[in-house]
Amino acid sequence: MLPAILGIYEEGKGKRPTVELVYVQWACAESQTHVMEVVLEDMGYDVEKAVVAAAVMWTAVAEGDADAFVCGWLPYTHEAYWEKYKDDVVNLGPCYEGARIGLVIPSYVPIDSIQELKDHKKEFDGRMIGIEPGAGIMRHTKDDAMPLYGLEHWELVSSSGPAMVAQLDRSISKNEWVVVTGWTPHWKFFKYDLKFLDDPQGAYGESEHIDVIVRKGFSKDMPEVVNVLENFYLTESQLEEVMYMVNVEGMKPEEAARKWVDENQDVVDGWMQNAHS
Repeated sequence: MLPAILGIYEEGKGKRPTVELVYVQWACAESQTHVMEVVLEDMGYDVEKAVVAAAVMWTAVAEGDADAFVCGWLPYTHEAYWEKYKDDVVNLGPCYEGARIGLVIPSYVPIDSIQELKDHKKEFDGRMIGIEPGAGIMRHTKDDAMPLYGLEHWELVSSSGPAMVAQLDRSISKNEWVVVTGWTPHWKFFKYDLKFLDDPQGAYGESEHIDVIVRKGFSKDMPEVVNVLENFYLTESQLEEVMYMVNVEGMKPEEAARKWVDENQDVVDGWMQNAHS
């Protein structure tokens, strides 16, 4: 299972039934996964988690090497993975709605649309700061946005979610022009004054939902877990609260998740309906 395909993972105690979760190192995915981990542990399960690239995340669940993930961005960001693996996984539905991807700049930069970028290559140093090269937002930036908006000669810098925010922070501290691949939900929007650039060509699609994806046969193996995963849902304010505790207040993800679950037991109780039937 997880060790065979992923090599490095956070190991459970091994004395109780184990649920294997995978996720990408995005702030929202990290918070969602840790909240679910706390809930499952309270139900009597051990949880093994692995941080992987998006392609590995989908492959692991499709091939049965992991049980589930709670961060499938559809219908656009993970479109290619869904088309490849939709017959090999089970989609339990959205756990968040109203997600969005695109290009993001500080609000002090006086442009409003992606189509204006080509006229300001010098100010932006001809660069867009991205995240992991296999991420859906990077593919849509390179294959869709850059050709549609005449940005083929710009550099799309691959990094990671945390590295992207670090560069954003450095640029804002110097009042520099910077453009990054961005998405919401993300804590950077309540730490910094940012704006999405308008996308009149529709390179990044419309509003998205974040879905729970599980391996085939999981509902038969652990029906009570699948029931909770089907009921799992966080609103924008709920998810932002967890992300804020981790990324602004500096709490460890597991500590923030535990605090949130303890303080929102009524929400969790809703997810647990029929879980033990």
